[in-house]
Amino acid sequence: MPFIDICGAIVADTTYVNNVLAAKDVEATLPEVAPVAAEVQAMGTMSLPIWQLIENMELAITKIGVDKGLRSMITPETQSLEMRFVQNVTDANGITKQKGCKAFFKCVPTKIPGIAVTVGEASSNELTFTVMRYQLFVDGEELFLVDRLAGIVRVAGTDYTKTMNSLL
Repeated sequence: MPFIDICGAIVADTTYVNNVLAAKDVEATLPEVAPVAAEVQAMGTMSLPIWQLIENMELAITKIGVDKGLRSMITPETQSLEMRFVQNVTDANGITKQKGCKAFFKCVPTKIPGIAVTVGEASSNELTFTVMRYQLFVDGEELFLVDRLAGIVRVAGTDYTKTMNSLL
């Protein structure tokens, strides 16, 4: 039976806005990629995913502090965000290594967050973005690319919109 590497803790991350460092050690929830479901009749009703149509994708980042990094992240314009994060991975020999991950986004902020100010505590601000393009690499290998404006859904090297786009 083949061994699958065991992914451990995320040990560090950085966030860049338009290629400029904006934050370190943020908490983030990367977008869920969910296809639109179509109802078909097959011994009753069955829902099947349509991978050429994707539901709204949202990125959420919790950033500590009120600074220029926050200012760059809330600018109400389409922006390029890059998140880099490092995770510990243990292989079949019990050796733990660190693997780099990179997520690239073309997105627009959905709001300017309310800023909590409490004496003796750091200001924690949740930012949300509507994502138009999302690409994820792990250890230099692309896992997937979803580009809503270009009409591309590529997972593990297979373009699931290629046939549809060739017919248009």
